[in-house]
Amino acid sequence: MILTDVGEVGVHVGERVHLLRPSLYAMSQLGEPREIVELFAAVMGEAPSLVDALAVVLACSDEDLSDLFGCVSAEGEKLTYEPGLVGPDAVVVLARCLLKHGVTGSLPELPRPAEQEPEYVQEFDARAHVSMAMAHLGVSERDAWQMTMTGLVGALRAKFPPQESDAPGARAPSKAEMEEALDWHDRVLAARG
Repeated sequence: MILTDVGEVGVHVGERVHLLRPSLYAMSQLGEPREIVELFAAVMGEAPSLVDALAVVLACSDEDLSDLFGCVSAEGEKLTYEPGLVGPDAVVVLARCLLKHGVTGSLPELPRPAEQEPEYVQEFDARAHVSMAMAHLGVSERDAWQMTMTGLVGALRAKFPPQESDAPGARAPSKAEMEEALDWHDRVLAARG
C-alpha cells in the first residue's frame, strides 16, 4: 500500500513497485540539520542540484535503486553523474516532491495575521520532530521515525486545531479582503452614478 496523501511515491518498473518514503528517518540521512536546509534550498532553487536531488530520492528507499535513478561517482575531486533508467529531470521532480513532504509538509498553509511574517528556519532537526510525535501523538519511536512531515503536521493539526484569537483585531479582515471590499464598493458607486 502506497500512502500518497503523506508523500509516499510508488515507482512502477515492469512488475515491481519501488516505494519512496520521505520519512523523518530518510530526511535525517541527508546530513546535519543545517545541511538538510541547505540541500532543500539547492534542490528547490531555479538551478537545482542533480547530485542533491539524487541523494534525496535514494535516501527515501530501503533498496539500492541506483540502476533506476542513476548514481554519482567520484573521480578525484570531480563528481560524475551516471544516469539510470529515469532521466535527470524526473529525478529532480521526484526529489522536490519528496522534500516537500519530508521537510516542510505539504498541507494548506494556516491563516496568519497580516502583520506576521513567515518564519524560516536554519535547521531541520528530525530528532525534535520525532520527539514531538512521541510526546503529543503517543506513537512509538520507531513509528515516529517513519512518519513524514505531511503526516506529522496533519496529525498535530487534528489533535490541536487552530483556535481563533480573542486579541484585538484578530478577526479583522486581511489586506486582500479589505482591497476586495473597497473594489466592490467602488464598482457599486460607479454603477449608481
